[in-house]
Amino acid sequence: MADKEQLFTDLTREEGADLNGGAYELVIKQLYCVKAGADILGDDDTILKVNGNKVWSGDMGSGSNKDFDPRLKVAVDNGSFVGLYDDDGFWSRDDFMGGFTINGLQSATTITLSGSGSQYTLTYAVVEPIDPF
Repeated sequence: MADKEQLFTDLTREEGADLNGGAYELVIKQLYCVKAGADILGDDDTILKVNGNKVWSGDMGSGSNKDFDPRLKVAVDNGSFVGLYDDDGFWSRDDFMGGFTINGLQSATTITLSGSGSQYTLTYAVVEPIDPF
């Protein structure tokens, strides 16, 4: 039996994340624009990215609100970066409007993100993914 290959092994959370796409799940409930200011005229062309990948985009002006129903869910790991940007198209680099790094589980919280003349609040949680089977 010692000469046979081992078929099963115990995996750490991080090793398991490589198999299923993320050790955690970022769940976003709401994005609120306190002040749009990244563009000189008009609304922000808001983009929400996780590790540089766009997960949502939409025009947002001061006082506008995006309720995610159903919730926006993204597989993440420790060290994943969540960033908010204003899309400037292919002519220039997108304006950075704030962000944060995932650092383990996080109960429901609302944070303020600001940069490039804009300010937003983001309501989110970081949870363990649920396998329905």
